[in-house]
Amino acid sequence: MFTVLFSLASTAVLARLLAPEDFGLVAMVMSVAAFAGVFKDFGLSAAAVQAADSLTPAQASNLFWLNLAVGALLTLATMASAPLVGRIFDQAALVPVTVCMALSFLLASLGTQHAATLQRLLLFRRKAAADVAGALLSFGLSILLALQGYSYWALVWGTLAGTLATSLLLVALSPLPLQRPRLGQGVRHLLRFGGDVTAFEFVNYFHRNLDNVLIGRFWGAEALGLYSRAYQLLMFPINNLRAPINTVAFAAMSKLRGDPEQFRAYYRKVSFLLALTSMPVVAFLAVAAESVLALLLGPRWSGAVPIFQALALAGFIQPVASLRGLVALSSGRSRDYLFLGVINAVGVCLAFAVGLRWGPMGVAMAYSIAIYALLYPTVKLSFRSTRIRMSDFWSAIGQPACASVLGAAAVLMFPRVWLDDLPVVAALAAQAAVFVMAWLIGNVLWPGGWRALREVRALLRQLR
Repeated sequence: MFTVLFSLASTAVLARLLAPEDFGLVAMVMSVAAFAGVFKDFGLSAAAVQAADSLTPAQASNLFWLNLAVGALLTLATMASAPLVGRIFDQAALVPVTVCMALSFLLASLGTQHAATLQRLLLFRRKAAADVAGALLSFGLSILLALQGYSYWALVWGTLAGTLATSLLLVALSPLPLQRPRLGQGVRHLLRFGGDVTAFEFVNYFHRNLDNVLIGRFWGAEALGLYSRAYQLLMFPINNLRAPINTVAFAAMSKLRGDPEQFRAYYRKVSFLLALTSMPVVAFLAVAAESVLALLLGPRWSGAVPIFQALALAGFIQPVASLRGLVALSSGRSRDYLFLGVINAVGVCLAFAVGLRWGPMGVAMAYSIAIYALLYPTVKLSFRSTRIRMSDFWSAIGQPACASVLGAAAVLMFPRVWLDDLPVVAALAAQAAVFVMAWLIGNVLWPGGWRALREVRALLRQLR
């Protein structure tokens, strides 16, 4: 909780210290560097976690050296591409930024397999400690440099410092026994699994980054700054809710794949928990977007409000829908995981191309429409060869979705005139109180809803 609050505070401070153009420049580099980032892990951490107890110390050590070699190659390749990045966006300032950001691949590769070892052994507190320390250093240094007038360089150096700190702590906290690289340790099947994961990340790159590339190229740094900040601010609570749950669930479901009914039951519980925690947050942020962005980012970012709300439509269903990939991976079906990525990438990229003519707002709306259009076929595919059914998906999200929509409707119907004369914080608190009250009523009225809420406490204890 401390890290979440600190991150929100840092976001609010940086948004006031830096201009939208600064965030836009860094977003341009990140959208291109993310292409190289597709290969930074080569799917080997997922392969190590999915292997569960069958992974030997020699195999884990070989995977570390492979990750380190890939990280070094990606750093050199990204540095070499820096002039091309500058030409693509017609921004000379991007050349040195790209060279510096390329170091993040090498720094991250140091801790990749150590993080996978902690996840595989369910030592999540150690992994969380490293992640938290890196995030705190990154935000702290970025703010300090921004105060000194370093503009977009504050974001660059903060990112590199956080990545280095996280990797060093993962190495220190992980029990991964490093050995000299040796042949004949049976890593070929892990490489095949990792290859499918990497191919997924390759096609998923276009799904995740083409919007930034297109907006930056055709609408400029300011438009991209508004879009990327709206997207990142929306994804911040989603990722902080989804990441720890998915991390634990992936390891647990990988161990349960031999018991189809337990596998199905665990999926239902995790889906309900993720929907219960993410849907009300996204629904409230959507209806209170004007107050939220005014408080966190300040008046210069008012243009991001409609973009934020359009993206929230996708964010409402996205966290629980993303469990489809976890189902495929944890059950050992890496090829289906790749197929899911192809379907998503094609559909979303087509939507980006259609929406681009209307600028960042058009891209955001097209993205949300595509997410819902692809929902049924992709979730259905992920359940193939398992006991999980579509009815499990709908029953898991029914209560959280309806209660969240009821809360959002209550805020929208609340007389706006009562909020106009209030300070931003007071208006936001009033909206939150109305939302929570309506949300609780919705859960209580749902058949068996109150009992389901009580059962969440038991699942939370298991996840801890």
